[in-house]
Amino acid sequence: MKKLVTLLVVALMALTASAQVTWNVKGGVGVASCIMEGEDEENEKFVGKIGFGIEVPFASDWSLMPSLEMAWKGAVWETPDFDYKETLNESYLQIPVLVAYRLNLNPRWNMTIKAGPYVALLLSAKDKIEFMGEEQEVDLSDLDANKIDVGIDIGVDFEYHRFVFGLEYELGFVSMLPDVDIKNSAVYFTAGYKF
Repeated sequence: MKKLVTLLVVALMALTASAQVTWNVKGGVGVASCIMEGEDEENEKFVGKIGFGIEVPFASDWSLMPSLEMAWKGAVWETPDFDYKETLNESYLQIPVLVAYRLNLNPRWNMTIKAGPYVALLLSAKDKIEFMGEEQEVDLSDLDANKIDVGIDIGVDFEYHRFVFGLEYELGFVSMLPDVDIKNSAVYFTAGYKF
């Protein structure tokens, strides 16, 4: 993963030699959940993300948007009748590479529709269980949790001058644990600035 990050930084530096390339920073808040086979109960958890990236135009109204982000994900399972609560806290370093199409709404506002894959490196995964007044925390890396997640990122941005407001949806394709089919899902409301 270190080689991948280094390669991305070198590629970003090479691409910024073009005058049309713009840098951006953004942050966001939202809700994450885990999708498990055979389970339909809600398990949303409040999460966030921060990051930076570039936008590289490659055709009229089309651009490539690679980024480097820190994203928090997870889920909460709760059964109040049994005084049970389980909280999964995950943090990832992720690299989405999105293709974007820009629509000029008027002289001040643009809308960008974007989609593409992401690759994420698991930095931390802790599962906290509270039952009958007792607490226990399990480090999922001790349970051979998958360190890499791969998924899709879909979103829409609205740009006003250099300010950007957006909505993003991420869906992971890789199960976190080898013996349980559990995948990440998250929706973020984001705000950022283009340089």
